[in-house]
Amino acid sequence: MLDALTWPLERAGEALTALAGQSALQPSLRELGAPGPAVLANRDDAAIERWLAGAAAGLGLEAEAVDSDIAGIDDLLRAAAPAVLRVGEGGRGLLLLLRGGVRHLVLLAPDLRPRRVALADVRRLVCEPVLAPLRGRAEALVDRTGLKGQRRERAVELLLRERLGVLRVGRAFVLRPSPAAPLLRLLHAEGLVRRTAALAGLHAAELLLMIAAWALIGDLVFAGRTDAGWSQAWLLLLLSIVPCRMGQAAIAGDILQRAGALLKRRLLVGALALPGDLTRREGAGLLLGRVLETAAVESLGLRGGLVSLVAALEFAAAVPILALGPAPALHLALLAGWAALSVVLVRSTGRHLAAWTDTRGELTHHLVEAMVGHRTRLAQEAPERWHHDDDARLVRVLAREAQLNRSESLLVALLPRGWLVLGLAALLPAFVGGTAPAATVAAAIGGVLLAQRGLSTFVVGATALLGCGVAVRQALPMLRAAETADADAHGLMLSFPPVPEGQPIVVARGVGFRYPGRERPVLRDVDLAIAAGDRLLLEGGSGGGKSTLGALVAGLREPTSGLVLLAGLDRPTLGLVGWRRRIAAAPQFHENHVVTAPLAFNLLMGRGWPPTQAQLAEADAVCRELGLGDLLERMPSGLQQMVGETGWQLSHGERSRLFIARALLQGVDLVVLDESFAALDPATLQQALRCVLDRARAVLVIAHP
Repeated sequence: MLDALTWPLERAGEALTALAGQSALQPSLRELGAPGPAVLANRDDAAIERWLAGAAAGLGLEAEAVDSDIAGIDDLLRAAAPAVLRVGEGGRGLLLLLRGGVRHLVLLAPDLRPRRVALADVRRLVCEPVLAPLRGRAEALVDRTGLKGQRRERAVELLLRERLGVLRVGRAFVLRPSPAAPLLRLLHAEGLVRRTAALAGLHAAELLLMIAAWALIGDLVFAGRTDAGWSQAWLLLLLSIVPCRMGQAAIAGDILQRAGALLKRRLLVGALALPGDLTRREGAGLLLGRVLETAAVESLGLRGGLVSLVAALEFAAAVPILALGPAPALHLALLAGWAALSVVLVRSTGRHLAAWTDTRGELTHHLVEAMVGHRTRLAQEAPERWHHDDDARLVRVLAREAQLNRSESLLVALLPRGWLVLGLAALLPAFVGGTAPAATVAAAIGGVLLAQRGLSTFVVGATALLGCGVAVRQALPMLRAAETADADAHGLMLSFPPVPEGQPIVVARGVGFRYPGRERPVLRDVDLAIAAGDRLLLEGGSGGGKSTLGALVAGLREPTSGLVLLAGLDRPTLGLVGWRRRIAAAPQFHENHVVTAPLAFNLLMGRGWPPTQAQLAEADAVCRELGLGDLLERMPSGLQQMVGETGWQLSHGERSRLFIARALLQGVDLVVLDESFAALDPATLQQALRCVLDRARAVLVIAHP
């Protein structure tokens, strides 16, 4: 049955478009063609997966490759939808997972009809290529127990999954909108708009049930009735509130989880897309402060938004109840005035919070910079100056915090309690004169209490939203950078064949570049052409613009004038990701980094992860050709050895060759190496240069004369 539901790889473009359309992902209106002959003929999984990821990006979507082991395949199938599963020999078939479920899945068939199938059947199709060679031994072992029929089959399956649960099986591509897509589209795709409406509906139902219960018990009390039936109805109304609150708790938790994951992905995209000039200008301290503040966007913003929604509903429900009281005009006027006072107090607290956050950020920056440069300070600075200005900065932070605490105390204490006193005082004439019916006075008291409850909830929500607002201001560069990254995600990220020998890779005409805030340009009217097979050396003095030109060629910067074409296309057409699939760069030492991770990750971070055995073997070969063989032999775990600041410490020359290997392993048309050989001795330089010339299709080396 599943064979009839499997799409051939030749229809992969049509399959992705159909799955995205029926999954309400709102894809871009673009027709995807079939994979090229080079991809279809290539048995390399990486080429097929690059095409799938690029095709999804062409629809404005993100295709995240998710691996699973046998023990976790059920969880993946239940939660991955919408997703593409590669099945069949060599992964040449595609299953389109439209919706998940506990025991059944919904697949999109090649005739574009959804079909319901058993999860066990899909699991068997995905896992059987791995389990088949070992099934005979498991069956022989189970046969010794004497089990027959379905019990025997179930025992075999459980034994295989228990003993072989850690084995990796097929890869799924989970489709979702790009994290940098318009916010409303992301909210719809995650179902957050629908869930928020359901949350508001449940809370409104809770308020209506509560008001109905008040009205019923009040009518019974003031009428002096003791009917058992009406008392039971009142009890049922109270019990009906319980499932409403349980539903709200479940939906709110789901909203927080989904929205938090969405926000984290968006901030990560923005952090990686931050301009290099900004990261260099702000330094590690301010950047760490921004990252720390982004945590408040999730913890405060999401919860504060939900709490504020509840407060608005409670506040709105109090208005018609107060209108039924003995002094409706007075109560409503007081409520409007108190709401205006609330806005004033919230704004004042917001200003104090922003000032405290800025001062605290300055202190964080100062301390982080001091820790990063502690080795230099120990060697160069007098001990009596090590803590210079620390106390003064801390005093400023504490003074701002005291102002904030006074403002928050006023907000928390005055708003709800002050309204309760004011609202009850407005009822004194009715109490003293005795002109209003008791039921009317009781209703007004209920309205005052409901409004107080709304104000108390509002204080909690507003305080959280104020913190979120300050955090958003700190995270604004990341959020804006994420919006610019969205254009890159829509570039032509599909896999292209290598540029033929002698054909142009990069063509630059009249290129100029000026750094922001500087009058004189670094480059002016530069023409450059690099073809496949070229080996170019760019020499010049310090500050002459060599590295800037290399960054323009690599797509790390955009020219302020002129035009740079890669294989005949400009950067807005290709996108940054598409550009980097053609050109890899190893920037200067101070702009490159060894991530605290296994050496294999540092080498292959420009490729798909986790790597295949062939990719690991290629990384090992490149390292040995660059003269890093002795390093690999010394490392206890080889390519899996942790390196970086808290791992195996690499020398300057070893780091330089790691950066060269990282660029070579990306398999691009052009490699740009900026001062990559400066830290190498002559013999090692010759060995590394021979490796680069042998492996790079084209290379641009930037060096001093």
